[in-house]
Amino acid sequence: MARLVQLCSAVLIAVLLLSNTQVSEQANIFLKDFSRVARSANENKTEICSSNTVCGWAIYKPFTRQIESFVKNPCECPENTQCVRTSEDLSISAYEYKCNRINAPPVQ
Repeated sequence: MARLVQLCSAVLIAVLLLSNTQVSEQANIFLKDFSRVARSANENKTEICSSNTVCGWAIYKPFTRQIESFVKNPCECPENTQCVRTSEDLSISAYEYKCNRINAPPVQ
Protein backbone atom coordinates (compact mmCIF):
# COMPACT_ATOMS: atom_id res chain seq x y z
CA MET A 1 0.00 0.00 0.00
CA ALA A 2 2.84 2.39 0.87
CA ARG A 3 4.45 1.60 -2.50
CA LEU A 4 1.20 2.45 -4.27
CA VAL A 5 1.01 5.80 -2.45
CA GLN A 6 4.61 6.55 -3.46
CA LEU A 7 3.92 5.66 -7.07
CA CYS A 8 0.75 7.79 -7.16
CA SER A 9 2.66 10.70 -5.63
CA ALA A 10 5.32 10.38 -8.31
CA VAL A 11 2.66 10.49 -11.03
CA LEU A 12 1.07 13.60 -9.51
CA ILE A 13 4.43 15.36 -9.40
CA ALA A 14 5.03 14.36 -13.01
CA VAL A 15 1.65 15.81 -13.99
CA LEU A 16 2.51 19.12 -12.38
CA LEU A 17 6.01 19.38 -13.84
CA LEU A 18 5.78 17.94 -17.34
CA SER A 19 3.96 18.98 -20.50
CA ASN A 20 0.92 17.00 -21.71
CA THR A 21 2.96 14.82 -24.07
CA GLN A 22 5.54 14.02 -21.45
CA VAL A 23 2.84 13.27 -18.87
CA SER A 24 1.22 10.79 -21.23
CA GLU A 25 4.55 9.02 -21.81
CA GLN A 26 5.31 8.97 -18.09
CA ALA A 27 1.82 7.64 -17.28
CA ASN A 28 2.30 4.80 -19.77
CA ILE A 29 5.62 3.87 -18.15
CA PHE A 30 4.02 4.01 -14.69
CA LEU A 31 1.10 1.81 -15.72
CA LYS A 32 3.38 -0.75 -17.36
CA ASP A 33 5.58 -0.94 -14.26
CA PHE A 34 2.58 -1.14 -11.93
CA SER A 35 0.89 -3.90 -13.93
CA ARG A 36 4.16 -5.87 -13.93
CA VAL A 37 4.31 -5.62 -10.11
CA ALA A 38 0.70 -6.76 -9.70
CA ARG A 39 1.18 -9.66 -12.08
CA SER A 40 4.33 -10.90 -10.38
CA ALA A 41 2.66 -10.79 -6.96
CA ASN A 42 -0.12 -13.09 -8.18
CA GLU A 43 2.11 -15.72 -9.78
CA ASN A 44 2.25 -19.04 -7.97
CA LYS A 45 5.91 -19.80 -8.61
CA THR A 46 7.28 -21.98 -5.83
CA GLU A 47 10.88 -21.33 -4.86
CA ILE A 48 12.98 -24.41 -4.19
CA CYS A 49 15.08 -24.43 -1.00
CA SER A 50 18.82 -24.78 -1.58
CA SER A 51 20.79 -27.38 0.36
CA ASN A 52 22.01 -24.67 2.78
CA THR A 53 18.64 -23.01 3.28
CA VAL A 54 16.66 -23.62 6.45
CA CYS A 55 13.21 -24.90 5.43
CA GLY A 56 11.69 -24.38 8.89
CA TRP A 57 12.20 -23.58 12.56
CA ALA A 58 10.58 -25.27 15.56
CA ILE A 59 10.45 -22.52 18.19
CA TYR A 60 10.67 -23.88 21.73
CA LYS A 61 10.56 -22.67 25.33
CA PRO A 62 14.19 -22.01 26.36
CA PHE A 63 14.44 -24.16 29.51
CA THR A 64 11.99 -26.98 28.81
CA ARG A 65 12.58 -27.11 25.04
CA GLN A 66 8.87 -27.74 24.62
CA ILE A 67 8.00 -26.79 21.03
CA GLU A 68 5.53 -23.90 20.86
CA SER A 69 5.26 -23.35 17.11
CA PHE A 70 6.71 -24.21 13.73
CA VAL A 71 7.67 -21.50 11.25
CA LYS A 72 7.93 -22.76 7.68
CA ASN A 73 10.16 -21.06 5.12
CA PRO A 74 8.16 -20.15 1.98
CA CYS A 75 10.51 -22.26 -0.15
CA GLU A 76 9.73 -25.92 -0.84
CA CYS A 77 12.11 -28.86 -0.53
CA PRO A 78 13.21 -30.40 -3.85
CA GLU A 79 11.81 -33.71 -5.06
CA ASN A 80 12.97 -36.79 -3.09
CA THR A 81 13.80 -34.65 -0.04
CA GLN A 82 11.91 -33.69 3.09
CA CYS A 83 12.21 -30.97 5.71
CA VAL A 84 13.89 -32.62 8.73
CA ARG A 85 15.46 -31.36 11.94
CA THR A 86 19.21 -30.98 11.43
CA SER A 87 20.49 -28.58 14.08
CA GLU A 88 19.66 -26.22 16.91
CA ASP A 89 20.07 -22.45 17.15
CA LEU A 90 20.33 -21.65 20.85
CA SER A 91 20.37 -17.89 20.17
CA ILE A 92 16.76 -17.99 18.96
CA SER A 93 15.57 -21.04 20.96
CA ALA A 94 14.73 -23.03 17.86
CA TYR A 95 15.49 -26.29 16.11
CA GLU A 96 16.45 -25.76 12.48
CA TYR A 97 15.10 -27.94 9.70
CA LYS A 98 16.73 -28.43 6.29
CA CYS A 99 15.84 -30.40 3.19
CA ASN A 100 17.38 -33.85 3.43
CA ARG A 101 17.20 -36.83 1.09
CA ILE A 102 14.46 -39.26 2.01
CA ASN A 103 15.99 -42.29 3.81
CA ALA A 104 19.32 -40.48 4.23
CA PRO A 105 21.23 -41.01 7.48
CA PRO A 106 20.62 -38.24 10.05
CA VAL A 107 23.02 -35.30 10.04
CA GLN A 108 25.21 -35.22 13.15
